[in-house]
Amino acid sequence: MSPFLHKPFRPALLLVLIFLSGTLGIWWLAASAARDVDDEARRISQLALSQELARERRRLANTLQDYANWDEMNDKINRAQPDLAWLNENLTASVYHNLNVHLALLVDAGEGVLQARQNGILVNPPERALPLPDHQWLALLRHTDRYSQASPGAMPSQLLRIDTVNPLSGHPEPRILMLSIQRITPELSKTPRSPQQRYLVFARYMDQPSLQQLSADFLLPQIRLYFTPQSPPDLTALPLQDNNGQTLAWLAWPNRAPGNNMLERILPQSLFLLCVILLLGAAIVRMAERWQRHSLRQAERLQQQGEALQNLVTSRRDDQQELREYLEEVIPLLSQTLRVNRISVWQFSPDGKELLCLASLNAISGQFSHGEQLEQSSHADYFQAMRQHRYLASHHAQQDDRLASLRTYLVARDVSAMLDAAIVVGGLHQGILCAESQTPHRQWQQDEINFVCSAADILALVMESRARLHAEGELYRQFYYDRFTGLPNRSRLLMQLDELIQQKESQSPQNSEPLGCLMLAVEGLTNINELYGRDNGDQVIRELGKRLESIIGHGEMVARNADNRFALLILSRDEESLCQRVDHLSTLLARPLDIQGQQLYIRLSIGLALYPHDTNDAESLLEHAEMALQMSREGPGDWVRFHPDINSNWRRRNRLQTELRQAIARDELVLNYQPYISLKSGKVAGAEALVRWQHSEMGLVSPADFIPMAEETGVIHAIGAWVLEEGIRHAASWRLRFLENFTISINVSLLQLEDPHFAESVAALLATHHLPGEALELEVTEGLALRNTPEIDSNLHKLRAQGIAIAIDDFGTGYASFSYLRRFPVEKLKIDKLFLDRVPDSEAGSNLVRMIVSMGHTLGASVTGEGIENIEQARFLAHHGCDYAQGYLISKPLPAVALERFLADAQPLPLR
Repeated sequence: MSPFLHKPFRPALLLVLIFLSGTLGIWWLAASAARDVDDEARRISQLALSQELARERRRLANTLQDYANWDEMNDKINRAQPDLAWLNENLTASVYHNLNVHLALLVDAGEGVLQARQNGILVNPPERALPLPDHQWLALLRHTDRYSQASPGAMPSQLLRIDTVNPLSGHPEPRILMLSIQRITPELSKTPRSPQQRYLVFARYMDQPSLQQLSADFLLPQIRLYFTPQSPPDLTALPLQDNNGQTLAWLAWPNRAPGNNMLERILPQSLFLLCVILLLGAAIVRMAERWQRHSLRQAERLQQQGEALQNLVTSRRDDQQELREYLEEVIPLLSQTLRVNRISVWQFSPDGKELLCLASLNAISGQFSHGEQLEQSSHADYFQAMRQHRYLASHHAQQDDRLASLRTYLVARDVSAMLDAAIVVGGLHQGILCAESQTPHRQWQQDEINFVCSAADILALVMESRARLHAEGELYRQFYYDRFTGLPNRSRLLMQLDELIQQKESQSPQNSEPLGCLMLAVEGLTNINELYGRDNGDQVIRELGKRLESIIGHGEMVARNADNRFALLILSRDEESLCQRVDHLSTLLARPLDIQGQQLYIRLSIGLALYPHDTNDAESLLEHAEMALQMSREGPGDWVRFHPDINSNWRRRNRLQTELRQAIARDELVLNYQPYISLKSGKVAGAEALVRWQHSEMGLVSPADFIPMAEETGVIHAIGAWVLEEGIRHAASWRLRFLENFTISINVSLLQLEDPHFAESVAALLATHHLPGEALELEVTEGLALRNTPEIDSNLHKLRAQGIAIAIDDFGTGYASFSYLRRFPVEKLKIDKLFLDRVPDSEAGSNLVRMIVSMGHTLGASVTGEGIENIEQARFLAHHGCDYAQGYLISKPLPAVALERFLADAQPLPLR
């Protein structure tokens, strides 16, 4: 076999074949293009010359028309005897020269040629100037007449072949004559046409000077006339034809070959270009061989990398395997695949400010290590680079600005190149896979970068699977357990209830034991939080949860159902023993809790529902326990057992809550006014506005029923706004009509005072009805002392600035703090009826009332006694300095119309 056919020489042989075939193909294409260029050049030359001859013929015809179509010419020549002298004067020899006309003839159809000039010189006899046979003259004249009738205007010139005698040789020779003939006519068609048929003839020879001019104009070689039947060979020829299409002669000139000239000019450049291409081809062959070797090496690396990535996946035995154990198995594989000196895996701390080395392998010594730390404060550049980019590939690590803070570390370990990839889990950077090489000028290939990034992704999946297990457990705890107490939540409680009910339904009915659902609510938790602090309130919930866990038995459950509510699933053999169990639990829960070293008593409301006595459904069992709990809150007793009436009351309560939102729109709310008197004068001082709900079907609904609902649902804001509007409107009217110092007292909820815009809305109402601020008194409960919020304080300051008085209603029954009253004094204290029922008969009760009156005055507040039913109570209060009295002794609550009659007829109360 030839050595050139050996494998190393095959690319060179292929290159030579490509070069030869390319050279031949290019030359064939160039020669073909040159032939096409030559043919096109001939065609263009013929076309251009033909168009030029046509223009010359038109130009000659137009020149002739200027003379033939002329009124004076018609007048002088088309008479019986033509004025030839005039013709000679106007068509002189210079005119023919300027018009480039060789022959000019005046021809009469009957008499023949009347006058002729050749090159401007008169010819005598004139027939000798253009010796044509008579029949040819007649044919020319008839053709001229027919054309002028069909198409008025200049008749195109025509070519004639005539035989003349060469004056030098005396031999006849053919010549081509460009001839134009036109009948002499007036300029205007309306002028009568002369009966004379006389014609002007202009003719021009295609002689050698004109052919030379054509050659010069079209850059052609010497053009000659050839009177041969066929086109002259080896020449480019243009046929000259008469009007009948008969070829008279040929205009011919040597062929031009621009294509061949082009080939001759580009031949040296083409050879040079082909040589350059040959050299480039050789360089490409050399580069291809290098690329082939590079591709083989890359293929080997890719195969190793693929196997390594597969091993990274298969090395993970299960999700329970320790991460460090897994890393120590796979890191050597990564080191061997990348051929680096050190591989390490790092993890970010939860706050992202530290990197902790989970595992590191020194490939030279084969030793593993872990526990190294990098802090963001010391290596901000490196941390920033890894968070901003998917990977960091450094070929000169010790000079890389991104690794400036690691330079000491890199120099100490002689690290020349470093390749790091971010471990991203769930879009967050969780760690770094780092490869270090001591090989000088190590260039990281793209496949190596891809491999490290893929390995980092696999590590991310491993970390994510562990994080997912942890997250699933955490999600289960969050979904089914209360994070605050660690107890099961309502969802877990319902799940447990369903399981227990299914177990009991699968048992025989005779062996079915009752299942109790106990619902507990810590009452006054908000007050505890505000009196003792939120932390202590939270501690109450935790301690109560621990106590409940300590008293439940096997198979039972305690769950946190809401902020202040717990639910217990308790088991017993029958209903009676189960109720006894609840009594025991109630006693245990009544014991005080130890909170921060002090004994704190809490009040619990408890409701009980039983399966299967009350319901067979888990959700319904919880609802029934909730209903019983609600009844426990509203009535006395330790706990309430669910019964059917509770369900109807519950439904009534829910209906009231729903329809309360529509009470204002339905015009079902009304205001009653209970007047109060001054104990100094016995006269009416004002009235308290009391809202009532006159339901269309249920009748009069007590405020004790619907006001708490309004506060729970937020409807209290709409109701309170309506009460303020109505009360202020009536008060403004009554001050004008009955009592100029009349004061209206209106109860407001603490929720209204927590509205940041409450004071502004009250001021707007006063301004609308032109009522001064001192005519309005707002009554709040003692809970004001506990609801110490910036919004309430701000509103109270703004209200007092308007002159509006603040009164504490039912003083003494709640949690009023004297320190709070000193910090923010009120204008009035209203003593609850509970303290006045035994006054003045009871000495203890009388002393307590005297103390409250004295204390109120000490604080700068006026005092009102509520619930006054007899004159002795009123006189007692007046005697001991109480300011106002309100109760049935003065008047019961009255509608607005009735109060107007009361104000009109009122008499002072006799207090002496």
